[in-house]
Order: sequence, then structure tokens, then C-alpha cells
Amino acid sequence: MPAMLSTLIIVIPVFALIFAGWLARRLAVLGSNATTELNRFVVYLALPALLFDIVAHARLSEIWQPGFIAVFALGCLAVFALTILVSLKRPLHLADAVIDGLNAGYANVGFIGFPLVAVAIGRNALGPTLVATMITVCVLFGAAIVLIEIGLQTERRPAGMSLGMLK
Repeated sequence: MPAMLSTLIIVIPVFALIFAGWLARRLAVLGSNATTELNRFVVYLALPALLFDIVAHARLSEIWQPGFIAVFALGCLAVFALTILVSLKRPLHLADAVIDGLNAGYANVGFIGFPLVAVAIGRNALGPTLVATMITVCVLFGAAIVLIEIGLQTERRPAGMSLGMLK
């Protein structure tokens, strides 16, 4: 089977599910709070349960891959930082530039990566997907939150800014 067709067969069910959710909301099958509640379910229950299951069944060698960790983290952060620098030349406020950076550097491995990797490569590839998700959530989002807070501070002295961010 040609590679393009096999890839298409893998992604069609994922995107069909996304389309079904969009259509259900568009046709008012789901109420106005459905999106919020489904997102809360995924973020607070389904995704953590999936991550726990992957960690519980993974071997350390599947998760601890320093080369992959370094390349993924550096790639994410490089795209994030470069986008911020380009955005600040427009000129944008730092907080807006950081949002642009997140849009560019955010790899949606948590929501779309797991099902695609599981179907395309198999369960043994979920370890690196877990690592990519954790880097995205912990490192990229953490850096973004700090930079947004810095951008929103009215205090310009480092000590005062640090105190303001801690509130």
C-alpha cells in the first residue's frame, strides 16, 4: 500500500471524530457548554489517565531517550523563541508575542499525537510521545507563563517584578 494512502487511513478516524464533534455542536445536538465540559473531561481525566497508563506500562528505555528529549526540547524552544523575536519586531506587546510563540512552537502531541502514534507506529512509540507531551506542558507552557507575566507587569525593577509575579 502506498505510504500516502496508509497515512490517510490512519488519520481519517481521528479527523472524522473531530468533525463529528464540530457537526454535533453546529447542529445543536450538544449544548453551548458541551465544548467546555468535554475539554475539562479530556484535560482533567482522560489525558492524565492515558499518561498514567503509558508510564505504568512503559519500560524506562522507552521513556528515557536523552537524544530525543534534547532535540524535541531544543526544537520547540527554538521555534518558540524565534517567533517571539520576530513578533516583537512588528511591534507587539510581549504577552501577545509569547502567544504567537506558543502557536508556533506548540506540538499538539497530547491530543492528536497519542492516537496517531498508537495507530501508525504502535504502543511501543507512546513513550517518546509522552516525553514530548511533558516537555510541551512543563517546559514550553512554563516558559510562556513566566514571559506573559513579565510582559503584564507594570513594575520594571527585577525585584519588584519577581514579587508581582509571585502574587
